[in-house]
Amino acid sequence: MSLRTVRVYGFLEDDQGKVLVSAERFRGMPLVKYPGGGVEWGEGIREALAREFQEELGLEISIGDLVFFNEFPVISVFDPKYQVFSFFYRVTALDPLDFETFAEVEVPENDGERPVWVKKSELMKVPFTHKIEQEATKAYLQSK
Repeated sequence: MSLRTVRVYGFLEDDQGKVLVSAERFRGMPLVKYPGGGVEWGEGIREALAREFQEELGLEISIGDLVFFNEFPVISVFDPKYQVFSFFYRVTALDPLDFETFAEVEVPENDGERPVWVKKSELMKVPFTHKIEQEATKAYLQSK
């Protein structure tokens, strides 16, 4: 049986040119990624991205251009029976950016998330957990 999962993430940039990164622990696993997550059954990709930003940051967003989609196979680290397809979009905040952020990309000890603003010039130095985020970062930095 071929199983697939769809995920969606957003590149949110502040007015100083910093990009939001999420350091989190999910089901005990440390992850460094962009804000976003899984597309639920019956949900569109853009709808899922808006929901994820609302759930994770309490933030309403406008979704812009698609920046990256993985054209290479990615096997889920949570369940190797699944192949992962991820979409990365440029997003803009519709609300003030007044959520709590942290100074360093550091994964919390317990399940949870730590949003961190990172200078665009430093994004390639972020220890992203998976190749897909590294490739999406390259595409983002080359776009615009």
